[in-house]
Amino acid sequence: MPEAAAVADAAPRVVVFGDVIDDIIVTPVGDIRPDTDTTARIERRPGGSAANAAAWFAHLGCRTDFFGRVGASDVQQHSALLRADGVVPHLRGEAALPTGTIVVVLQPDRTRTMLTERGANALVSARDVDRSLLGSGSHLHFTGYSLFSDTGEAAVADFQSLIQDARAAGSTVSVNPGSAGFLADHGTGSLLRATQGATAILPNLDEGRLLTGREDPREVVAALLEHYELVALTMGRAGVLTAMRGIGPVSVPAIPVVPIDTTGAGDAFSAGFLTAMLRTGGRHDEERLTAAAREGVRCSALVVESLGARPPRLTPAAPTSGLPSTISEPLGDPA
Repeated sequence: MPEAAAVADAAPRVVVFGDVIDDIIVTPVGDIRPDTDTTARIERRPGGSAANAAAWFAHLGCRTDFFGRVGASDVQQHSALLRADGVVPHLRGEAALPTGTIVVVLQPDRTRTMLTERGANALVSARDVDRSLLGSGSHLHFTGYSLFSDTGEAAVADFQSLIQDARAAGSTVSVNPGSAGFLADHGTGSLLRATQGATAILPNLDEGRLLTGREDPREVVAALLEHYELVALTMGRAGVLTAMRGIGPVSVPAIPVVPIDTTGAGDAFSAGFLTAMLRTGGRHDEERLTAAAREGVRCSALVVESLGARPPRLTPAAPTSGLPSTISEPLGDPA
């Protein structure tokens, strides 16, 4: 990893780009009855995997910029929502496409059925990011949803160019694959090619299995370490398995909670885990990985206990216990 500047009392700078979504969360009262009415509770919340992660990064004290696209009439509204979460928004309005929308149908066991319209997110590009924000000690984060919009070689080249520029500037880079369904639809090869050179990957177990062709979680992590310097594999109620090259893997249990809505759990985990890693950049040991995984698990537990995927605004961000406020060699392997 390039040596990053250590700045006392400075918050990590994080740049996020990707999807912004209007979440429509539907909780039926009883079984859904075909061809007639079913009473339901319906809530509208801001979402999008990348935008959710940006909100959590800011909630945890990072200086966070977000790049995305929405319908032209929604730029002001979604910019205001991001600002309310502490994010600096850079949204482009699209006249020909609406803001992306997901209808999330929550089942009695709290599993989800998700119906997705990509909308303006289909035009999000790695070229949207202002590279001047990337520098020593900064971090770039994105999700696979941005790549799934266009898996052609030109899009792969754009992602590669951005990652190379970020790394050359002294920034670390992370990717959350985002969706096992989209990985299955579009294939794993384009994501692996497009994210070559990224520092970290944060898949769930289904995504990790698709990306590697392995079943056992430890084998999944080992296979992913051939591509990335840092892996954090989330496994739902089975917790997290994380490793760096030459360190780990270490296992951290999930926090037992009664789930209300699991939307955004992976985004909150990513922000919590990565923020903790950024704040402990001078260390390369299992204790660092364990502390980061615990912070990620804490954040994901918070989000599943309520409706919606963004941080709670009435509760201030809990400090990450024991984490210094300097940034040095933020994420990767010491070599």
